[in-house]
Amino acid sequence: MPLLTLLTDFGLRDHFVGVMKGVIAGIAPKTQVIDISHEVEPYQVAQARFLLSQSWPYFPKRTVHVCIVDPGVGSERRGLLVEAEGHRFVGPDNGLFSDLLGRKGAKVRHLSNTKLWLKNISQTFHGRDVFAPIGAHLSAGVIPAKVGPLVSDALRQTTSAPVRTGRRFWQGEIVHIDRFGNLITNLPAEEFSSMQPKGMALKVGLLVVTKVLTSYAAARDQEPFLITGSSGNLEVAVNQESAAKMLGVGLGAPVELEIW
Repeated sequence: MPLLTLLTDFGLRDHFVGVMKGVIAGIAPKTQVIDISHEVEPYQVAQARFLLSQSWPYFPKRTVHVCIVDPGVGSERRGLLVEAEGHRFVGPDNGLFSDLLGRKGAKVRHLSNTKLWLKNISQTFHGRDVFAPIGAHLSAGVIPAKVGPLVSDALRQTTSAPVRTGRRFWQGEIVHIDRFGNLITNLPAEEFSSMQPKGMALKVGLLVVTKVLTSYAAARDQEPFLITGSSGNLEVAVNQESAAKMLGVGLGAPVELEIW
């Protein structure tokens, strides 16, 4: 059964996601549609990149991923198909696929074949009119070459990578806040654990967190602590509470790590 995933900032309050699924069902009725998330913070392309990076490797090859965080909808920005690692990614040319463009053998196409779009194109809902139809056609067996020509100038955004500022110091940022309020950083725990540190301290907001635990349940109530999350990155968490609310920080907040 063909697979197609959806990742958007549309939320579920409005009709947008349901309509996209209706378009896909009309074009590729045998396709199974899986929601990765529709709760990306509005317009936050970097957050969508993180969620995509945490998701697509767990799907089988030939999965089509329709990804829409598109503050430039209706402008001159292009739509893209990126083929990488045996997967196909459809969405706007705004840096969303930056992490995939450097993959060996990656190909990028401009979605210029309007015959594969819906007949009437709105200025504000290309998810319905362009991206969902293209994704559905690919899932139904249309070959990538049919969507448009190859391009080599897709927009790349600098990856949100931590910066080493000293022998024992790094600067990073919060790249995602999950439903539980855990603050997920871009600091890869493996890099620091390989240095076998005796301790570490992460400054986030006005707080310095030094407690390092291996489970949420090991923490005392109201105690912020560091843990390696499922992403492999360091997270700031509070057992059964929201670290984001307790610390008063949001997406993109800077963090500073010291190890010893």
